[in-house]
Amino acid sequence: MEKNKKICFVTINSPPDFLGGYVLYHKNLIEYLKKRYKHLEINWVYFGKENKSYKKDGINYFELDGEGAISSFTFGRSFKLYRFFTKNYFDIINSIGGLWTYLYKKKEGQKIIQTSHGAIYYFNRNHLRRFSFFKKILFFPLLPLSWILERPHKETDKIICVSDKVKLQVEKLYGRRKNIYVVRTGVDLKVFKPGNKSENRKKLKLEDKKLYGLYVGGGGYWTKGLDRAVSLGREIYNLNKNFRLLLIGPNYKKVKHLINEPFIKFLKDVEREKMPLYYSASDMFFNMSRYEGGAPTLVTSEAMASGCLIVCSKDSEQEIVKDNENSLIISEFGKKDAKRILETFNDKKLREKIIKRSMETIKEFSLEKWGKRTSEVLLK
Repeated sequence: MEKNKKICFVTINSPPDFLGGYVLYHKNLIEYLKKRYKHLEINWVYFGKENKSYKKDGINYFELDGEGAISSFTFGRSFKLYRFFTKNYFDIINSIGGLWTYLYKKKEGQKIIQTSHGAIYYFNRNHLRRFSFFKKILFFPLLPLSWILERPHKETDKIICVSDKVKLQVEKLYGRRKNIYVVRTGVDLKVFKPGNKSENRKKLKLEDKKLYGLYVGGGGYWTKGLDRAVSLGREIYNLNKNFRLLLIGPNYKKVKHLINEPFIKFLKDVEREKMPLYYSASDMFFNMSRYEGGAPTLVTSEAMASGCLIVCSKDSEQEIVKDNENSLIISEFGKKDAKRILETFNDKKLREKIIKRSMETIKEFSLEKWGKRTSEVLLK
């Protein structure tokens, strides 16, 4: 790689302090690049409350004003990104795509690389199936709009997909391309690993004798299947009164109608540094999404590395997660699945076998291996 190259990452709707998977993906990748490529200039553009630029920990940040009637809409933000990249040169631009790429004329020697964490088209289509006839008509325009928003620019040099499923979906939507690479997301195995469950529960002020399930993610109608996790948790609690479900991540105002249950412990504003403790203090991890791009998602991989019994919804389709091998995959979220989960957990030999295979699986997706592969696609 040549020295002094400038790379710019784009997160349209998420600032760098957001703890969602998309931003954490960038943070992990940037940390790898900083260690491996000393002469690479790293830049990050995102939308916030004002126009400003600053430098922190060796990274150049550009905040664009995303407030106001126009800027808060996709079209307004796309135009601002178009103007930003027209005025500022970077050797490599890495984004999820967007309407701004339709307007932008790539400069000589520049590369545009699109990363696809999942196809919004299929995400929206899955949710439309839940709606009544009239709601389906009302929200149907989301499908063509989502097709347009993620359509690769004709000058896109490479597309990185986080799973084979996402690659297949991108090709179905936009046609087959030679420049598509599959790089499954890595996990920091030095940070996320099994710990002393009793000691970690003591640190977190959790009761040592309880059975803890963990849910991490958003909780709105369109997001990570919190309603399913609560429904499943209720059935587990009915069978075992020691069960507790730890919730990390949801907006309380949006989910308070769902989580008024005796078995739920809502945890507000958990620091990222404490997440390894919560994973290793939990007995099982729930990913109940109706759609996921990751194979597995970042939080699922962190839970796998931490020694949790992984429980995933069938329609999240996380590829490397296999039923009764390194996880449990369920589809009904009721008494039947609750009984199966408890029976598996209480069977020590079976539980340990599944967890052992889960940890062996995730070792193949270390941060170092992922960072090396991703940087090769980005920089070469």
